[in-house]
This record gives sequence, structure tokens and C-alpha cells, in this order.
Amino acid sequence: MKNLSMATALLCGCFAFASCGSNTQETDSTTNVDTELNTTAAADSTLNDDKREFMGHAHSVSTQQVEMGKLAAEKGVTAQVRDYGQQMVDLYSKKLEELQDMSNQYNVTLPQQMEEDHAGRIQELRDKSPEEFDRTYWDAVVEAHKDALGEFEDNVKDIEETDNTTFNLWARNTTKEIRAQMENAMRFRQDHKN
Repeated sequence: MKNLSMATALLCGCFAFASCGSNTQETDSTTNVDTELNTTAAADSTLNDDKREFMGHAHSVSTQQVEMGKLAAEKGVTAQVRDYGQQMVDLYSKKLEELQDMSNQYNVTLPQQMEEDHAGRIQELRDKSPEEFDRTYWDAVVEAHKDALGEFEDNVKDIEETDNTTFNLWARNTTKEIRAQMENAMRFRQDHKN
């Protein structure tokens, strides 16, 4: 009986000791995670010159899509063009807000005007007659998406999947959205030709 009591006490002591060691280990891993997050946050406060420049380009791309979408919603002959145009206004207006937030975070001054080729694409659409508008819009929006996708893919190709800074996450997600929108526009353009 005395041996059984000692064995029970010893077993309880082992569990208590193991439990204490487990809590210490959890605390250490939490501390490591906190340190890692703080390191990431500190590293995320600046952008290199290429990414700063790209942020300005992304702003011009997004502004172009908003303006093209407004024209489509206003001048489109078919409901499909008007609806797609409004989707682009909504999507890229949100992108512009996100870029503005990031520009504040990274202390980047965004351009006040679109790049020349983006502005030219808008003017070309403005000048189209109603009979030409829908076809021209699909061609223009597909080309705009292709151009933007090429630029975004070039920008994100060197970003490690584990690099989850604010800008890098935004760039990767936006690349996927541009690809999806381009594929939709290509389908709609094909439907329009048929």
C-alpha cells in the first residue's frame, strides 16, 4: 500500500513537471511569433524604388479602368457592356482606395494624372460612335487587362510566397483579379463578335 501511494505521488509529480515544461515552451513559441511579427511589421514600413514606381503605375492602371468603366456604363449599347463597365468602376474604385491607404502607409506620393497611353485609350473610347462603342470597348478593355497583367506579373514574379507584407499581398491578389477580369472580358468580346 505504501509503495502504491509513493508511485501515485511520483506519477503526479511527473505530470506536474511535464505540464510546467509545456507552458514554458508555449510561452517561448508565442514570444518567437511576436518577435517575428514585429520584425515583419518593421520590414513592411518601406518599399524599394521599383515597388514605389510600380505603385504609381498601378494607380494609373486602376484610374484607367474606372474611367473606361464609366464610359461603358454611360455609352454602352448592350446591357452586358454597361454592367461590365459598372463592375470595373466598383472593383477599381476599391483598388484606388487600397492604393491610397498603402501610399499613406509607405509614404509614397501617387501620380495625379494617368500615364499617357492610359489616357489615350480613354480618349479613343470617348470618340467612338454608339455603333462602334461596344466592340471598341471590349477590344480596349481586353488590351488594358493584358497590359496590366503583364506589368503585375513582372512585379510579383520575384516575390516569395512567404513574403506577406501589405504591398506584396495586394499585388499578388490584384494580379489574380486582373487575370479573372481579362478572361471574362475575352469571353464577352467573343460573344459580341458572334
